[in-house]
Amino acid sequence: MFKRLYFFIPIVILLSSFIFSLENGNQRANYDCSKPRQIDKKLRPLKQGQTYFHFNKKLSPKDLKSQDFIWSGNDKEKYFIAYLINSTDSTFKAELQDGSLIMIQEALNEKNEWQPIEYWVNSGCGNSFESLNLEPGKYVIIRIIQYAGSFKTKIRLKMRIGRSVFYSEPFEGTVDKSQFEKQIENVGGIEYYGPPNYLD
Repeated sequence: MFKRLYFFIPIVILLSSFIFSLENGNQRANYDCSKPRQIDKKLRPLKQGQTYFHFNKKLSPKDLKSQDFIWSGNDKEKYFIAYLINSTDSTFKAELQDGSLIMIQEALNEKNEWQPIEYWVNSGCGNSFESLNLEPGKYVIIRIIQYAGSFKTKIRLKMRIGRSVFYSEPFEGTVDKSQFEKQIENVGGIEYYGPPNYLD
């Protein structure tokens, strides 16, 4: 019996340290989005002539089965919904990587400076990429992870659009202060192993 305990204790310690490492520091980002849809009355009134994010913290991905929103993860309760809305007269174009908008969250730190609390992992496979063409009068649904911690702050989305970036308006939230610690080790993705991307 004692031999079995000696065998399992190192495994438990190893798994515990792995779980702990996942909960600290910057988090890996992923932002699945729906296919474009026609703007309807639930998203009105619109900000005319703008492309922008609209947040609904009362909705989680589990509430959107009737809208055919495909959910590919667990812990649905830890997420809320954002809408990327195009109320301009031109098509808004963004790049998707493996079905996700290329986007991270940033938060204001104790010095009131915007700092990343997530990082993006690149892909080395050309098949990972496709275009999102958001035509006038349309929107997409995005699931947003809702972090929880002891530090109350403002959070925003930072999305890559070609060679530039596109920011959301800030929203209230809480994070763990450890999330301001940048990922310094290389990260692995599809046919990629290298530094994390902060979309700068």
